[in-house]
Amino acid sequence: MVSRTGILAIFGAIGFAIGFVAFLASPTVAHALATILHVDASVVFALISGVAGAAISTSVITLWARRP
Repeated sequence: MVSRTGILAIFGAIGFAIGFVAFLASPTVAHALATILHVDASVVFALISGVAGAAISTSVITLWARRP
């Protein structure tokens, strides 16, 4: 049987992938952040989105796992 941690890691990875793709679709904000950080805009936006997506999906699954 797969552990709860493994399941949460899988859902986190899925959330990261969804967020990564979503942030690639918004170049204006990515360009502004990239100018400040001196890196490629698509990388900055994808990383921010991926982290946000992973945090949201992991939180939702954790709440779901704690239900009675």
